[in-house]
Amino acid sequence: MLFIIALTPLLASLVLAHPREETKICKDYVLSVTVTSGNYVWGLPTLETDYDVTTFTANLSRWDANITFHPISGFSPNVTAGYKIAGTFCAPTKGDSKTVLLASHGLGFNRNYWSPEIQPEKYSFVDFAISRGYSVFFYDRLGVSGSSVISGYVNQVSIQVAILEQLVEQIRAGTFSSKPNNVVLVGHSFGSVISNALLVSKPGLVDAAVLTGISYKVPDTSVAFEAWQPRLARLQSPGRWRQLDGGYTTWVDIFASVNVFFKYPVYDKKIVEYSEATKQPFALMEVISLSITDLHSPKFAGPVLVISGENDLVFCNGDCVPILNAPAVERFNASKNLEVYVQPGSGHAINYSLNATGAYGVITNFLTANGL
Repeated sequence: MLFIIALTPLLASLVLAHPREETKICKDYVLSVTVTSGNYVWGLPTLETDYDVTTFTANLSRWDANITFHPISGFSPNVTAGYKIAGTFCAPTKGDSKTVLLASHGLGFNRNYWSPEIQPEKYSFVDFAISRGYSVFFYDRLGVSGSSVISGYVNQVSIQVAILEQLVEQIRAGTFSSKPNNVVLVGHSFGSVISNALLVSKPGLVDAAVLTGISYKVPDTSVAFEAWQPRLARLQSPGRWRQLDGGYTTWVDIFASVNVFFKYPVYDKKIVEYSEATKQPFALMEVISLSITDLHSPKFAGPVLVISGENDLVFCNGDCVPILNAPAVERFNASKNLEVYVQPGSGHAINYSLNATGAYGVITNFLTANGL
């Protein structure tokens, strides 16, 4: 196990092909998946106004919320449903890679988090990974952008873990390319949570995991949610989200985004504005189920890289250095190679930090060192 603190700051129906760069070939897909999951049942009245959201936030944020706040009323053990999942598969032009990276984004983003349209040479994880010889499948999680939208009172971790499992199986089957030798889960924030949860439920399904924007001992879980100042998505942007129910929220404005996702001075205002213009709503049941998901992975023996920004507000309350390592060791005590890395100066949105490519180098070097 290696703990590193950097000391110096700085598809399935094919719908479109991307000829943008000569270094990669990308295709967009819309996949039909049918999954069965055990789901928690929403136990509160529906939210109709921003006053309701404010009350929800206040109740969730109490220090004794585990005693006083009961947003779940039950559990349904076997729920089967079908969904459409939109994703993109990119491979190097020189040919398929032996390793495919399956990337899941966090709350408030879509698949473009991995391949933003603005200054890709600075921010695109996909382009960086392609340059190192990897293929990447990145997708819109359930409820986001091109994928199916369900009630925000239903959309939760267990469903998304089941979808992720199906995506791994489709990659293994050669749906997007020749059958790869290795599949690696890559996640950010909520995407890291569902990736980690899949390691728990199906420890033999993938070969390695890269979990970014996560920690396992959050001093105060309510800090980020309060900093967001959530509002009903359908009221915040009726033109985009009028159709969503009250289970979907978004942060109040661009400055709440800066507060939660970025850290001065390691960001550029242009990427902040891009992030705000492309932001996505998140389901309240995603937030609730995230907080009660077991991430102990005693049966996963593959390599794991846990990497978070030094100043991550969401999972570290602003300082990851003293709290990232030991809890990660507890979660992955069977891993043959666990590496824990703190990205200097970065906030929660590592991919949108000015030193993002430094983090990408850590990731690809880790994979290479482990024969992937």
